[in-house]
Amino acid sequence: MLDRRYQVFVATSGLDMSPERRIVAQTLIGIGFSSWCVEHRTPVSTAIARRQIDESDYVVILLGSKYGDCSVSGVSYMHLEYIYAITKQKPIIVFIHADPRNRPDELQETSLQAKEKFNNFRKQLQHEVDQVFFYRDLRDLELIVRANMLHMLECFPVLGWIRPQNMQILQDRIDALNAKVNQLERELKKCEHDMVAICDVSVEDIYCFRYRIQAYQDGYVHEMEHERSEDWGQLLYVLSKVFKTLMPEECFAKCLNDYLNETALAELRITMPQVYAVGRAQIQVQHLYHIKLQMRQNEWILPAHRDERHRMLWKLSSKAHEILETYIQQQNRNFQLNSNSYSNL
Repeated sequence: MLDRRYQVFVATSGLDMSPERRIVAQTLIGIGFSSWCVEHRTPVSTAIARRQIDESDYVVILLGSKYGDCSVSGVSYMHLEYIYAITKQKPIIVFIHADPRNRPDELQETSLQAKEKFNNFRKQLQHEVDQVFFYRDLRDLELIVRANMLHMLECFPVLGWIRPQNMQILQDRIDALNAKVNQLERELKKCEHDMVAICDVSVEDIYCFRYRIQAYQDGYVHEMEHERSEDWGQLLYVLSKVFKTLMPEECFAKCLNDYLNETALAELRITMPQVYAVGRAQIQVQHLYHIKLQMRQNEWILPAHRDERHRMLWKLSSKAHEILETYIQQQNRNFQLNSNSYSNL
């Protein structure tokens, strides 16, 4: 089991929140988090806080009854840390004292301007952050932090980091995955070699492929596997009906399967005269792959470009249009000759 840890930056108003900050830090350590916090505020501390936020997985805002020390801009350092965390898209969780007015006088803001800034910031957090929780005392804060930080892992999963002593376990897993990838790549190359032997073909050449289909006979469904022989011209003619316009690659399978559903019944009745319906035809994957590559090899149906969903779109080529015209004319002549021969009989 990898010993994973998560880094948390805790933003507070300053030294007035030291007891709460210690409780949060101790609680976080107990549940697998490490925490950073900058309590002594100076212009230099702003750069340190930002670097720590950059390296943190989560940001905690811990708000008591003070707005905190302010920068030269008049905005408190805690407020600036909150704004910076938002710009870095860090998951933020806020723990707010439920009754700040009843905290000791020394923990209250003394000026009306500071109190107004505190109240505005308190409202802003409640309005902008989804994960906001209220506590009344230190024990209450401990329980709330323990429960809701674990919930943050589920709602906002992050990579975290692995303790160095467990790096060997991680490296072993990486090595095992690399070996698996190499094995799969070798198997893929072998499959491609076994499945496809691509060369130029003419429309008169015959291609044999296999497909599965369901045949309905005597109230039962029979799973069948059959072989079909078609010349490449017929296959091109079938596909041309779909790829006259730009269509996604998956239409190869749908078009051929629809064609088999329409034509397989007569073929099956030769050996199964009682079959009255067929459906759910599915050409074997290696033959589908071969047909697709052959269409591309012959420059009959070619990939054109990708759509807004990044799907490759294919289209019938001008070369294929010319070939089909000749092929259809020849098929019509053959049909006419066969009809005349039949009439003479």
